[in-house]
Amino acid sequence: MAQQKLRVGLIGANGSPDRWGSRAHVPALMALDEIELIAVGTAHEDTARNAQRRTGSKLAFSDYRDLVSSSEVDAVAVSVRISLHHPIVMAALAAKKHVFCEWPLALNAVQATEMELAARDASVYHAVGTQSRFSPGLQYMRELIKDGFIGDPLFFNFQHHLGAMVAPPSHRWWQLRTDEGGGAILITTGHPLDVVRWMLGDVYAVSGTADTVLKEIEFTDTKEKQSVSAIDTICFAVQLDGGVLGVASASIVCKGWGGFRLEVNGTKGRLLAETSHMVQYSPSTIWSDVGGSMKQLQIPEHFTTVQTLEKESHAFHLAQAMRSFAGAIQEGSSFQPSFTEGLSLHKILEALNRSTESGRWEMIVK
Repeated sequence: MAQQKLRVGLIGANGSPDRWGSRAHVPALMALDEIELIAVGTAHEDTARNAQRRTGSKLAFSDYRDLVSSSEVDAVAVSVRISLHHPIVMAALAAKKHVFCEWPLALNAVQATEMELAARDASVYHAVGTQSRFSPGLQYMRELIKDGFIGDPLFFNFQHHLGAMVAPPSHRWWQLRTDEGGGAILITTGHPLDVVRWMLGDVYAVSGTADTVLKEIEFTDTKEKQSVSAIDTICFAVQLDGGVLGVASASIVCKGWGGFRLEVNGTKGRLLAETSHMVQYSPSTIWSDVGGSMKQLQIPEHFTTVQTLEKESHAFHLAQAMRSFAGAIQEGSSFQPSFTEGLSLHKILEALNRSTESGRWEMIVK
């Protein structure tokens, strides 16, 4: 007997090609046979109807409260700007819906704590969109480290250098503002730090320095100049629970989009991962050096669970995450990363923020 499809409602299905919901979530959900994109939601009636026509979904809503309360929706995917995550997710959990929420989970750890507790109380499945964990290359690198390929890990370094705020369109106004979750810490630092702790162990303490190096930007579409309040560049050191040390930098004002680079050194050699763009959706190339020379590794095909999307697609890692999430719900198995992992990542980043202000090492509040 065929398994019933998971009926998902997507909040944030706006049709603009550079909005994350339409660029990644819509194609990811539509690529999976086990999921039906049954409902779409946007902030306005006309955009909701446009999204419905574009996706062929059965239902369209301009009020998220109506979508989450629909009896035809089993799970809710949230892909809107960060400041709206908390009220939407809390409403979905109150309606006893499974929830997949984009990273960042919330604006801060206080909101994330409320969301994680509400998810536990609702006894539903919950996922946070740190989908770099579903990159075939990074999964392979993690497996090699766990299997002792480079011996005991000793130290690491990473950089995540992007150009998101060099010349943004006006609808990304929120990325300029700290109170909206903008800047280089929550997204540009959060995603690679999640990769590091997933591969090497949780974070014990951090110490960093940060600044807004680009004080003013000009929107590409309106030509309006805007001042920037959010931190756009950060450099920091990390100590993991097991004693492994690392250094890192993240910036969103790099000309040319430098991408992501992670190097892990161990007692027997080193591994290197590289992407050409943001780590959360760019395919990774993996290199090894265990004998004095670097060589590119072939990534085993079994790490690819979605064959209907190109690996270069912005939707690919997300589709792999959604497939795992839907499978866990349908099979009654466990799933990570959940809101629990999202909350702990918020606590790490808040310690990093404290460190940039105090000038000292800050331990993570567990």
